[in-house]
Parts: sequence; structure tokens; C-alpha cells
Amino acid sequence: MEELLKTLASTMIIAEGIPVVVGLYFYKKIKNTYWKWFLYYLAFIFCIEFLSHNEILWDIYKIKYIYGFAIIPIEFLFMYWLYACKSLKNKNLFWLFSSVYLASFIPHLFLESEKTMVYSFNYVMGAFLLGILVFLEYLKQIRSDEILKFKENMMFYVNLGVSLLYVGTLPLFSFYAIIYKNNEIFTNYYVYFLLINQLMYLLFAMAFLWGKPNTY
Repeated sequence: MEELLKTLASTMIIAEGIPVVVGLYFYKKIKNTYWKWFLYYLAFIFCIEFLSHNEILWDIYKIKYIYGFAIIPIEFLFMYWLYACKSLKNKNLFWLFSSVYLASFIPHLFLESEKTMVYSFNYVMGAFLLGILVFLEYLKQIRSDEILKFKENMMFYVNLGVSLLYVGTLPLFSFYAIIYKNNEIFTNYYVYFLLINQLMYLLFAMAFLWGKPNTY
């Protein structure tokens, strides 16, 4: 299991780069749509992960703070925008969820000594709100005739990947402090986290490969 964990961790950067390469190859069909921003977002994540993995910009002690207060919030806020504003076409929902998520950082100001718990709370709140958007997106797809053309629906692949990762790993981050104390359970769950993470990025690549920007 330890070897599998090391292999998955070392190949994670490759998985993150695949949808960027595929998206650039098919850039012509998305350049005049909002999906180009999804490609830019993935390129941003890839660059950050590459720099973090090689400790080019930050040392290992600063990375957790940068991710906790910058990178992960950007990821959640972008997904709220993609789901609420673009797919569900509900800007009010975007502002509501963004505000609630950002407000979840307030406890950190008063619980300085409980960093791990606060980080976990922020992630759980962000993932919970994203889970609601995922559910609403599934309802939208099921109720629409577009479900019959799911292969061409870019949001289908994105939604499937996001639901597998963010919703599937909620238990890990909800009970992180407890699970972390049990090395075997933590290792098994972290392997699952890395596997699902790589699968999500492969689904993002499929969105660029088979999807059409004019489908929702």
C-alpha cells in the first residue's frame, strides 16, 4: 500500500497536466466560450502543483498556509462560478455560497491553536456547498433531454469528476483529526483520495475531448 501511495503521489502532476494538454489541443472549439476559463483554471492548478511539488516558490512549511488560504479557496470559488453562474444560471446562488464559504474562515481568527481543525472545517464547508451544486446539476441534467447526449455534454464529465472527489472525500476531511491518528485507515483513504483525484482529471480531459461547448 505504501508503494502504491508513493506511485500515485508521484504521478499526480501528470494526471493534472493531461486535461491541460488536451484542452490546449482542442482550444479552437472553446476559445469563444466560457469553457476557456475552465482550461485556464486547470493550467493555473497545474502550475501551482508543479511549483509546490518541487518547492520552487515556497518551502514545505509555507505550502499548507498558501493552500489553506489561497489555492483551495480559489478552487472552490471557481467551481461555484462554473456551476451557479454558468450552468445553473443563478448568480444569487453563487454570491450566497461564496459568502457562506468565505465566512467559514472567520473561526480561524479565534482558534489560532486549532489550525488543523479549522482547515478541515473550511474544506468540509466548501465541499458541502459544492455538493449541493453537484446535486442541482444532476437534477438539471436528468430533467433535460440533454441527458440523452451526455457524451457531448462537457458539464456531465465535470460534474461526475467533482462529485467523485469532493463529495467522496467529505468523510476524510470531516474526521481528519481522528482518521489521521490511525495510520492504516488514513493510508487507505489517502490512496482512494489520490485515485479519485486522478480519475477526476481524466474526466476533465474527456470533457475537452468529446464535449461540445454549446451543450450544458
